[in-house]
Amino acid sequence: MKLTNLKSETLITPLSLFFVVVLLLSGCAVKVKLVGQYDDIVDKSVHQLQSRTTAHIKQIMDNGGQGEGSYDNSKQFYSDARGEVQALVIRSEALEEGLKKTPLTDNFEALVEQYNDLETLHQTPYSRDVMEKAQEAFDQSYRAIVKHLVYLKWNQEQPDSKE
Repeated sequence: MKLTNLKSETLITPLSLFFVVVLLLSGCAVKVKLVGQYDDIVDKSVHQLQSRTTAHIKQIMDNGGQGEGSYDNSKQFYSDARGEVQALVIRSEALEEGLKKTPLTDNFEALVEQYNDLETLHQTPYSRDVMEKAQEAFDQSYRAIVKHLVYLKWNQEQPDSKE
């Protein structure tokens, strides 16, 4: 038999149609993980670091970048903050392992850069406007992280539709 003589009706047999339907239905039974896991340690760490960062920037502004708000008195804060965020990067990488998108990890990596930038700003002559902009940038970053954590917690608490 020549291939040119085959009719399109003979290409789809009842058996092949059955296999296509089984494949489609089996795909519905597989739970695809699109988001990372909620982690209470990450959530608490984020809250504590955000509070300390806000207090730190307030101290700089309240003291005009001098005395207790000087860069020399803040070096340990920057070192500690970057270390804490780096630990959060590692933890979020583990939580988001195997996912195509890693929003939590990406946000924490960007936060490390923000602390580097804040430290650099702190070494320049003091400007209240610049510090207020830095505070706004940190607030925006932490807001995005917290929103994602709230979603992860909500997602974790949803009943599994298969039960």
